[in-house]
Amino acid sequence: MKHRYFIITGLFLVSFTCTQAQDTTYYKEVIRELSSKKYEGRSDFSNGDRKAAKYIARQFRQIPGVEPSVDGGYLQPFTYNVNVFHKKMEMSVDGIVLEPGKDFIVREFSPSQKGTWPLKYINPEDHDPERLLPILESGDFRDSYVVLQYDLVFKYMGIAPFELYKTPIAGLIMVQDKVPSFFKSRSGTVQPIPVIWAGPGFPDDAKQIQVRFESRMIEGYTSSNVIAHIPGTSRADSCIVFIAHYDHLGHFGKEVYYPGAHDNASGVAFILTLAHYYALPENRPELTYVFIAVAAEENNLLGSTYYTNHPVVPLDRTLQVIDPDMVADNGERLFLETGPGGEETLQRFKHINDSLGLFTIEQRPLSNDSDHYPFAMKKVPALYMMVDGDAFDVYHTPLDDYHHIYTNRYLSLFRLITAFASTF
Repeated sequence: MKHRYFIITGLFLVSFTCTQAQDTTYYKEVIRELSSKKYEGRSDFSNGDRKAAKYIARQFRQIPGVEPSVDGGYLQPFTYNVNVFHKKMEMSVDGIVLEPGKDFIVREFSPSQKGTWPLKYINPEDHDPERLLPILESGDFRDSYVVLQYDLVFKYMGIAPFELYKTPIAGLIMVQDKVPSFFKSRSGTVQPIPVIWAGPGFPDDAKQIQVRFESRMIEGYTSSNVIAHIPGTSRADSCIVFIAHYDHLGHFGKEVYYPGAHDNASGVAFILTLAHYYALPENRPELTYVFIAVAAEENNLLGSTYYTNHPVVPLDRTLQVIDPDMVADNGERLFLETGPGGEETLQRFKHINDSLGLFTIEQRPLSNDSDHYPFAMKKVPALYMMVDGDAFDVYHTPLDDYHHIYTNRYLSLFRLITAFASTF
């Protein structure tokens, strides 16, 4: 069907109007709802992810023509282990109390710890691993917290310097030049020491640190992907998958939660508006369209990985995966990624965008940063997209809320994705 896509797209562009404007209201409503306090950051705190899954299933259920995809229901459950911080997360330096989620975060793989320790600072010239590792392995800091500069650690050792976590020290602090982001991607295991990311206000000459960190490993925690579909009118045995993760980071301590409006309530809201659009009789697709609100993306793509091993339509009949992740932003740039099976359709997508003059495209190498990746690893054409703009400034912080999103690029992206889908 590839030879048809220029003609089909041309007809689509002529017929497209601003009749989708009413969907912007629904789009905003979904983002506001999913990022509200009742869902507790859509993770393992107080079953916030399960509440969100029920809400999303309810949205699918209310769309005439959209059908459940999993044994007569919408939920595809799976289990995993996760280290959580649901109680006290306290830290003070020389008696000054620091604010969790703003002044510091504790990395997701850290153990519980309570006590007071001296602080020891490492000189910038000693951050090279050839000098740093022998210093830390000497045992001289066995009863101390060691302070490093994050940028230098990243320069020399990357994002995951696990060698440092196994050295004989009481704990590790890495000072950043911004509000530290929280992650859960490595929360399935626990490292020997607490690892802290601190913000730019962390003192450079403090003497003592006092901490109280409470972590707990939950084994066999259950989350669920939420899956619905619109049966194709003439080629129902093949599909396009629209996927967006609904989970976020949950809580860092009892009081601090991460709303995740941009990341990724925006993507879920987007695929729900697509479901509404394609369920209309005049827009019913020839192919089956599958809509997946996926869980545990933040825990290292667990939900999408589970789906690729248990697909509702065989992967060899999945013609394209479309993954909007963090799309409620105001920028002109659209970041794209694909895998070895998706280069041809990516070029098609770029051509449509250029014809419409909607975004400045920036293609990035394939990485395991979103739910397209497990599909790409199985050679399924999978396209990740992120709108770049000011909302990214609050990425993975408690400020990623409804008040820090932008919806002015929604209609442009909607127009681009629907034009692209029409070419299959």
